[in-house]
Amino acid sequence: MEYWLKNGNKSIQLPVRPESFSVTFENTHQTVNVQTKGDVTILGKKGLKTYAFESFFPENDYPFADYAKDRNPWEYVKEILKWQETPIQFIVTKTKLNKKVIIKSFQFGEEDGTGDIKYSLTMDDYRPPKYTKPAKAVLEPAESDKKKPEKENNRPDNKPKKKTHTVSGKETLRSIAKKYYGSGSYSSKIYNANKAVIEKEAKKHGHTSSSHNGVKGWWLYNGTKLVIP
Repeated sequence: MEYWLKNGNKSIQLPVRPESFSVTFENTHQTVNVQTKGDVTILGKKGLKTYAFESFFPENDYPFADYAKDRNPWEYVKEILKWQETPIQFIVTKTKLNKKVIIKSFQFGEEDGTGDIKYSLTMDDYRPPKYTKPAKAVLEPAESDKKKPEKENNRPDNKPKKKTHTVSGKETLRSIAKKYYGSGSYSSKIYNANKAVIEKEAKKHGHTSSSHNGVKGWWLYNGTKLVIP
């Protein structure tokens, strides 16, 4: 089992393996007090794993070291200090640990006269933020104080549609006028707009005209389609 820290094309194999290492895994669950229920739990997302261990960088050759001394212990310290602001790779061979991490804390110092530098290292999983690029805003042209004159569109398909009514039941011109205009006095207006149709239907049913006692459009029949002017 070997311990490695890698940053790009640079790497450090820890010369003296830690006696052990710990992995802490926390979730972002929250406990909230609700007046009627007491404490309740709000489930959160998974947190970041934390890796921690202790060891020392040797000043002298030790038979238990993973390799013969090849540098001053302070060179390890200086290199690791340079890596504190960048993600690095933490690898423990013969295990599944091969993680991109950031250095959370690095504590070191000499404790005896051997020249060895004892240290403790704590690292967190590196999880880069996901960023969605916002859509570009489309600037609308400023409105002018002067309104442009609306173009007249004389196309046939833009002409207002005529309102029509099909006679049914016991409807009369007065009842139809009251329905559309609010007053039966407009019955003559509807008659004048539909004179040909009304007179044709009256003659079709055996009358000389649609008039009765001087009232035009008296004879009105179901199914007659009228234009409402």
